Parts: sequence; C-alpha cells; structure tokens
Amino acid sequence: MRSNTFNSMLIKSALAASALLLGSGAAFAQQQVNLTAGPATATLPDGQAVPMWGYSCGAAVTTNSAPTATCAPFNPAAAANPLVWSPVVITVPTGQVLQINLTNLLTFSTSGAANNVPTSLVIDGQLGGGLGTDRTTAPSPAHPAQGTTWPGTLGTTNPGDTVFTPPGQPDRVRSLATEVAVGNVTSLTWSNLRPGTYLIHSGTQPSIQHAMGLYGVLVVTEADTTTTPPTHQAYGTTFDIDVPLLLSEIDPVQNRSVDAAVRTAGFSDTKVWSGMAGDCGDPSAPVGVVNTCYPPVVNYSPLYYLVNGSAFDRTSAFSSAPAVPAAVTTGNLLLRFVNAGLRMHVPSVVGASMTLVAEDGNKLPGTPRVQSEVFLAAGKTYDVAIQPKQTATTPPTYARATYAVFDRQLSLSTSNQRDGGMQVYVNVCDNVGCGTAPAPAVSARSDGDSNVGHMTDGSGNTPHATASVPSRFRCAAVNVWLGSTEAATFLNAVSAAFSFFFDRLALPRRLSCVAELACSGASASAVISSGVSPAARRILVPRANFAAW
Repeated sequence: MRSNTFNSMLIKSALAASALLLGSGAAFAQQQVNLTAGPATATLPDGQAVPMWGYSCGAAVTTNSAPTATCAPFNPAAAANPLVWSPVVITVPTGQVLQINLTNLLTFSTSGAANNVPTSLVIDGQLGGGLGTDRTTAPSPAHPAQGTTWPGTLGTTNPGDTVFTPPGQPDRVRSLATEVAVGNVTSLTWSNLRPGTYLIHSGTQPSIQHAMGLYGVLVVTEADTTTTPPTHQAYGTTFDIDVPLLLSEIDPVQNRSVDAAVRTAGFSDTKVWSGMAGDCGDPSAPVGVVNTCYPPVVNYSPLYYLVNGSAFDRTSAFSSAPAVPAAVTTGNLLLRFVNAGLRMHVPSVVGASMTLVAEDGNKLPGTPRVQSEVFLAAGKTYDVAIQPKQTATTPPTYARATYAVFDRQLSLSTSNQRDGGMQVYVNVCDNVGCGTAPAPAVSARSDGDSNVGHMTDGSGNTPHATASVPSRFRCAAVNVWLGSTEAATFLNAVSAAFSFFFDRLALPRRLSCVAELACSGASASAVISSGVSPAARRILVPRANFAAW
C-alpha cells in the first residue's frame, strides 16, 4: 500500500513539475534542477537497514542554457531507485540563476489518516529559497502552571501566586525557508550564486530532518581559464579535477524512533516529547499516545560514519572510491570537503599534504597554508588541493596510486565494529588503468588486528599487508616519512633505548611510533638483535613474523 501511494504521488508530482517547467523555461534564462524529498532506506556494511529521508534527482531539464546544471546521487544505485538512500551533488555554473523544483513525498501511512511532513530547502552560504523572507512558524507547546519541586520557595511570577506560572511563549520557527507541503512541487530560486562548495539541507526542523538524511552538496563552478589548453579554476587556483567528499553520520536508534513516530496514527510534530508516565515518550502509554511525537534529539549518538553516503566496507574497499583520470595539466587535485554531520571531523590524506584553498566558499587570504589535516565543525566546508605523484613520461600523466582519506577524529567504526566508518580511497589512474582493490579479510591476529587487505602509501605500493585498515593508515604515514629502507634501522635503535618502558608498561602497539614501524614489515631478527625482552617483542613484531623466533 505504501509503494502504491508513493508511486501515485510520484506520477502526480512529475506531471506538476513538467507543467511548471513548460511555464517558466521560456521566460527565464536560468538553470533548473528537479529534486524530490522522500523516504528511503540505507543498507550499511554490517547488513543493517536503517530508515532514512533523502533527496533524489529528477529528470534533467532540457531548457537549461549551456553549460547546464547537473544533479546526481553519490550512490549510483539510487539513480534507478529513489527508495535507495544517497546524498546528492548539484553542480551549477556561476553567474546564473538556480531554480530547484522541490517535490515533497514525505507522507507515511498509518492505521488511520496518513501523516504528512512538510519540508524546505536551505543552502548554507547562499541567499534564496525563501530563507529569511518566507519562514513558517508553529505554536509553542503549552507550559502549564506548576508548583516548585523544592521546599522553602513559591517560585511565583506574580505576587501572591502559590505556583509558578510560566510567561507566554511566542510561536516557534518550524521552517527557515519556503515550506513545501506534501504532494506539492514548489519552485525555489537563488539569484546570486557565489562560486564555491556549499552544504544543502532541509530547513524544516533541522535537528530531525537533517539527521534523517535530507542533505547534499552544491558546487558552483567558475569558468575555465582562457589559456591553451584551458584549465579548471576555483578561488584563483587551477586544478585538473575536483572530488566532492561529503562526511556524515547516522544514528540508527533516532532514525528508527522518528520512523516509528511518523507511522503512528495521531502523530503531531508540535507535540513535545516527555518520558513521564502516560506521555508520548512512555513505551507503556496507551495506543494513540505512545510514539505520537518526535524523539528527543539530545540523545543523538551516531553509530555509522559515512563518506559520500557510504560507510567504509573492508570487504569491498574500492566500492565507493572516486576515480581520478590520468590527464595532467596543473598537477592539482581539488578535494571539496563538506561536513554534513552533527559532530566535528578532521579529514586527513595519507601520503599527501593539503593546501588550504577556501573555507565555507570563501577564498582564504594570505599565503596558502599547508597542513596534513583540516578541522571541520558541523556544517563546515573546506576546499583543499593535493598534488598526486606523476609519471616521468612526456607528456606526464598521474601515476597510478590510491590515496587513503580518513577521519583523524577516529570515526572509523561501523556500529562499533572496527575497520569501517569514515574512510575512503581516492583512486588516481594512469594511462593503463586505475588501482586494484585490496584483498578481503583472510585471518585474525592475536592483538585484534585483521588482515583485511593492503593500504597503499600514495605510490601504489602495499607494504603493510599484516596490519588492519586503521593501523595501515598510520603505518603508511610513518613509512612515507622514514622511507621503507630506514624502518628496520630506526626500529633497531629506538626499541632498545625504550625497552624499559615496553617491559613495564606493555605499551599497546597502535599507540607507539616504534610499534607502528613493525607494520611496515620490519623483520623479527631486527627486533631480536635490539636486545628487547620477549614482552616488548610481542608488541613490536607482527604476528606473521612470530615464526622467525
């Protein structure tokens, strides 16, 4: 029944969108994108299916003037099935008006009347879509008079009152921009787009709708340079290709609670959650009361961490890896980081330094800063440039390599299971082809690490076969610094000097720089010759080298 209702609304919305386009396409020289907000499902690497709300791209608008705006899901499977959740990326050329025709399909069947959820659209850093001019408010919840909970005070607001009487509350803002009702197609316009990278998300009850998955990326491109050959440019920096990297999170408990609420007869988004007996947050409350309000978002606790809508899957490490073609003109690769999560994240690229170019769509002043990581608060965007290695051919091309991007804030788990989360490869190709996928997990080690494949160090090499994915991120960084031939020498000298600490503290391998060098394949004989005790050897030497003893 839910599927039939959804399909019926989709057909009606498509007809309405077509009529809207025919009426406006000839009158305005602007870029149009069809976007639909509706329920979907995210399937995670551990097999869990989590209810989501998301955006899906509609048919391309043929009346757009060249170069045209584009809309695409990060997950290609969502292009054919709008019930597969994926964030979207919209690309539009600068200097043109952007019109998004937003269709709202957030309707949910219940045992009684369907629950309809309004929505809106906000682009952080861009003015339009009704932001600041067309908000929607809702009445504040009632705050009845009540007595104080502690003795010796009356807590009055009026002289002589024996109870506390809260003052009247003004209406609360429900939607920050033009609200779109269920079944409607509304044209939202942004007239003065600023070039750069921006976060798109719902402006209606964002603590609920944003966390449910209503977000994406807007890239406003600049015209190519007039040089021969022409090159791409952004913020005054030229580059060969740009790669959007959208960081986000999922709290499956909150999402399932929201989904249960909107599918319950009698639900209202104006009801206030209360865990008191008999209220909507009480699991033992009667039918018609329980689950008729949104859950408390203060308990937000994400268990899944995503890049471009996908959690890292160690059994299919390249399934979500963006590919970079071999052609080289400038030598710069522009990474467009967007944090759509509600927590802060600190992305880093193994084997490459990042030149900071722009923050929140604004070019950074002064001499460009070069860092190994960049801090992203919730909602922040950063554009950074890296320089992949090149071949020695004439003309040069990029060298085949994989660059691992991961969150140094350590959101590297999938539902509390290691080797997942906010990690992704950037797969740089040469003229022959692209990098190959690492081998899947084959065995477990006594220290908890799994042999889950090969993490490269930016050169296409895979020297860290015995370490887990998070460990190999760190091992690769150490190897780039020291060079593989120096690893054993450094281990030999330093492990002897610090054997006292290893003997008495049993320092875990992952927290020791010396121990990390063992991941690079330093031989057991090098450790033995350093004279450290057996306790230290078990920390320093990978499981694969135990047989050498």
